[in-house]
Amino acid sequence: MTQRRRKNAEQGFTLLEIIVVLAVLGALAAILSPVVFRYIDDANRARAEADANTIAASIQQVYKDTGRWAYHANAAGQVPYQAGTDAAVLTSNTAATCASDGNVADDDNQAPVDGSGDASWSLSSALCHTLASHVVSNGRSYPTSGPRQWRGPYLDTIPAGDPWGRSYLVNIANANPSGTNWVIVLSAGPNGTIETDSTQAVTGTLVVGGDDIIARVK
Repeated sequence: MTQRRRKNAEQGFTLLEIIVVLAVLGALAAILSPVVFRYIDDANRARAEADANTIAASIQQVYKDTGRWAYHANAAGQVPYQAGTDAAVLTSNTAATCASDGNVADDDNQAPVDGSGDASWSLSSALCHTLASHVVSNGRSYPTSGPRQWRGPYLDTIPAGDPWGRSYLVNIANANPSGTNWVIVLSAGPNGTIETDSTQAVTGTLVVGGDDIIARVK
């Protein structure tokens, strides 16, 4: 190697070469970023849809086995949840304190924002009860013998939250035999705000608001 070549090798990359490399990397990042983010968003939505469908199926199976929808505060059936005044919403958040006199907005630290227009989910007054006490463990004291017995667990665990860190919710009070509205499992989607009205009648088409993700229970 000549002295000139040795000197160039020791000097490394020139400033111009570094600038060119950085420019190429920046252009590639600008091209690929939207694609990567779209794949991430698609994967998150797919997971939320799968979770919601799984939760809905577990609630349906509890009903098939016990003959009771999970809207009763106790499985004997004397204490049904009442929309707006009691546990109109079951939540996936097992970390919530779920105090007997608390509500979803206070007790569920992962509760989404109720932005459905008329606050139809009643998060400010609905008591916080977890789905786990119905489908993972027999926390509601369903019968364990006879033709209408709890045969769970129906899920190994309830997802702690959707891909965006918010609880899955169920407007379970609508499962009351006299109820006329859809019962759905809901993820509030990427924006964390509920935009689907929980009081839609089953006689009409179920309209999903905003970026919400839902699965039908009843």
